[in-house]
Amino acid sequence: MTYTSRAHREGNWWIVQNDQFPGAISQVRRLDLAADAQREAIAFVAEVDQDDVTVVIRTELEPALARSLEEATALRAEAEVKEARALSLRRAIAVSLKDDGLTLRDIAVVLGVSYQRVHQLVHEGEPAALAASSLAIAPDLPSPVARR
Repeated sequence: MTYTSRAHREGNWWIVQNDQFPGAISQVRRLDLAADAQREAIAFVAEVDQDDVTVVIRTELEPALARSLEEATALRAEAEVKEARALSLRRAIAVSLKDDGLTLRDIAVVLGVSYQRVHQLVHEGEPAALAASSLAIAPDLPSPVARR
């Protein structure tokens, strides 16, 4: 079962208390140790096997820090969406320029990336197809992994 615990800082320690079993309290120096400590405490208090306990730690920060973290998280998500859109546009431009007869090196200069990156952009999704077609063309060739 999954349990939720809240962690807050007191001096040099993190105090972690479970929401479902308030008697399950742990004290850890590092937050990355909180889930294991809580798993043990919850199993003891709830009298269940420790292997059956999954813990989600919610960190309680000062309000100003919590707002800043929330903003940073939202900005990162927004940046990831924009990065995906930029990649899609770059890929479309690279393919279009290649279809127009430009070399990969010329496309690289236009896009401001390496020609190797242009190769990746214009051939995205092809490695699996190339591997499959090469097996169909030469099925009797030994596997390169088997070579010594």
